[in-house]
Amino acid sequence: MLEFELRDRDAGARLGRLTVKGKRIETPLFLPVYNPNIPVITPREMRETYGFEAVMTNAYIIYRHEHLRVRALEEGVHSLLGFDGVVFTDSGAYQTFRARLELSQAEIVRFQEEIGVDVGVMLDSPSRGESYDECKRSVLETADRGEEWSRLRTEGRAAWEGVIQGGAYRELLELSCTLMSRLEFDIYAVGVPPKYWMSYDFEAIAVQGLTCRMGIPPEKPLHAFGMGNPIVLPLLAAIGYDIFDSASYAIYARDGRYMTEWGVKRVEELDYLPCSCPVCVKTDARELKEMTEDERIHLLARHNLYMIRREVNAIKQAIRENSLWELVQERARAHPNILRALIRVLEDGWSYLRRVDPVRKRSALFYSGRETLLRPELRRALERVRERLGCVKIPSALSETYPFGQSVLEPGILEFDGRRYSDLERVRIIADYQFGPGVGLRLIPDDARIEKSRKTGRIRRIWLDDVLIAALRPGDGFLSLHIEGGLRLKEALEPPRYRVYLADAPKLLDAVKSGGDVFSKFVAKCDPLIIPKEEVLVVNMNDRLLAVGQALLAGFEMGRFRRGVAVKVRKGVEEW
Repeated sequence: MLEFELRDRDAGARLGRLTVKGKRIETPLFLPVYNPNIPVITPREMRETYGFEAVMTNAYIIYRHEHLRVRALEEGVHSLLGFDGVVFTDSGAYQTFRARLELSQAEIVRFQEEIGVDVGVMLDSPSRGESYDECKRSVLETADRGEEWSRLRTEGRAAWEGVIQGGAYRELLELSCTLMSRLEFDIYAVGVPPKYWMSYDFEAIAVQGLTCRMGIPPEKPLHAFGMGNPIVLPLLAAIGYDIFDSASYAIYARDGRYMTEWGVKRVEELDYLPCSCPVCVKTDARELKEMTEDERIHLLARHNLYMIRREVNAIKQAIRENSLWELVQERARAHPNILRALIRVLEDGWSYLRRVDPVRKRSALFYSGRETLLRPELRRALERVRERLGCVKIPSALSETYPFGQSVLEPGILEFDGRRYSDLERVRIIADYQFGPGVGLRLIPDDARIEKSRKTGRIRRIWLDDVLIAALRPGDGFLSLHIEGGLRLKEALEPPRYRVYLADAPKLLDAVKSGGDVFSKFVAKCDPLIIPKEEVLVVNMNDRLLAVGQALLAGFEMGRFRRGVAVKVRKGVEEW
């Protein structure tokens, strides 16, 4: 019913594509929440003016109001909203904080199906996060309701979200992930107790998200319920959240609050409007203060939605540029609680982030505070120097290899050995750093010829007679393998190291040998330690080399995603 594929990534964030009922939308995805009883901005305007291709509304609210319920049942929810994009509906579980629901899960599941939603949500048992016992009860009741949902839903009528509970208790979050992952939900959502976001407890929110991202299947999108403050969205995306929803644009407007990328300001605090959106260029702070309440809400809601849209686009661009951590660190200076949450994520999430954060990046690593030293790409690189090279100091042979040659750090953080290495020693050290101890000697023999650029004098290619072994990438200083290099690396490494195995399907193997990319669904098994953007060997089940290329997925993700590329093939053996 729903398909998800990764297109690019940085930190723990995924620039992906969701396909549901033939409609495609991009992640990270923000869903403006629309209440048809309080139409501050219509869904049509959200799409046509702001470019939102998906919205969220509340199925329970629609059901409770007869005129809305009748129209939705007769015309469908898309017609009711005047929106032809993707419609998500919440089940109304959050309303139990205010009053008892009038509907059972059977009724709300059936209603969501009957009005033609694209993505519905089960009726969970939300937690206030007040105590361990209260959170545990929420976890177990939600799991029971998940089992009930699996018997009630009609397969093929909608995609569905299952809800993870547990407050900020890791043990309970892990239990909830285990119980809910047994069920065939398309998306998993995290129930964030209101007291966390009301008190700006971003650390608790981050712990929730990180634990859930590590606890649910990697191919499933993760949804943060009710997260709509722009300053925290980059951090949540970096953790691994793919979807956010909120009515914050309207709620903040009704409270006279104006969103910025460094925090939320009350209108009375503003002397200037520090924004150039279409709303702010046509008015000023004085005029905003002098407006009637309805006029001010109208304008503030539109500015706030522009601000959210801007931040989501900034996140996507940062993922493309591999500069998301820099964006997160910049936003962390907007509020001390975000900085604390970031440090907690980098400390507690090391075992996960080291596996998914790309091994090489398009942008440099910039120092912006002590949290920079906790960044996974830097910690992982220093660990490789110790474990693969057996060095305390960084060999100067790696001075142009990522992240050492692409970092702007405080003096003394990176300590090089200052030695002068021959060209042969240098490329062998890079190979050991990249693939493991002892690989350099076997990959690059004594009689290899090293080609340099006439213009810059830098190493460019490594040859054995007239056969190319590898090229040295000028942007990040890593080796890009060619077929001879792949054959030599395969002999140097014990299976399954750096290998991606394909199922024995003749047409598939022929396509890859001819240079076709490897799609995740065709991966039979692979080295689980592969990191995105690493050089990999594509082999058949008998360990015969088919191609060399670059991993786009982590090893533990390959074969799990049913759509999308797992390895971008550079060269197939039949092209050699």
